[in-house]
Amino acid sequence: MNPAETPSSFKHFSKHLFIISRVYVERDKAVRDVHNHLHRMRKAVIRMSLRYSDVDKLKGKIENLINWERKYAKFFKPKDEETKKLINQVDALEEELRQERVEKIKIIDENNDKMMQLTDSLNNIKSKMNHLLMERAKRHQRLAALENKIRQKVDMHRYYHS
Repeated sequence: MNPAETPSSFKHFSKHLFIISRVYVERDKAVRDVHNHLHRMRKAVIRMSLRYSDVDKLKGKIENLINWERKYAKFFKPKDEETKKLINQVDALEEELRQERVEKIKIIDENNDKMMQLTDSLNNIKSKMNHLLMERAKRHQRLAALENKIRQKVDMHRYYHS
C-alpha cells in the first residue's frame, strides 16, 4: 500500500496543505497591503500631506509582511545537517521496526506451523490409540470367547483327576 493512500498520511498532507495555503494567502495579503499603503503615501507626498502616522503604519505593515514571509519560508527552507541526521535516524529506526515486524510475523507463522504439526501429530496419536484400544477390546473379547469355548469342551474334573 502506498503511504500516500493511508488515512493518516492523507490527514497529515491535508493539514499541511491548508496551513501552507493559509500562510500563502496571508503573506500575499500583507504584500498587497504594503503596496497599497506605499501607493497612498506616494500620493500624500505629491499632495504634501504625508504624516508621521503614515510612516508608523507602514512600519507595522512591513513587520507583518516580514512575519508572514518567515512563516512561509519556514515551509520551504533547505534542510540543515542536524535535521538531515535526525531524518536519517528516524528512517533507520522505521526500517529497523519494519524488519522487526517482518521477523515477528515470520516467527509467528513458523510457530503456527509447528502448532499445526503438533496438533496433527497429537490427533494421529489419538486415532492410533483409539484403534489400538478397539483392537485390544476385540482381542480381549476373542480371548474370553475362546476361554469359554475351551472350558465348555474340556471337563476340568476329568482332566485334572485322571
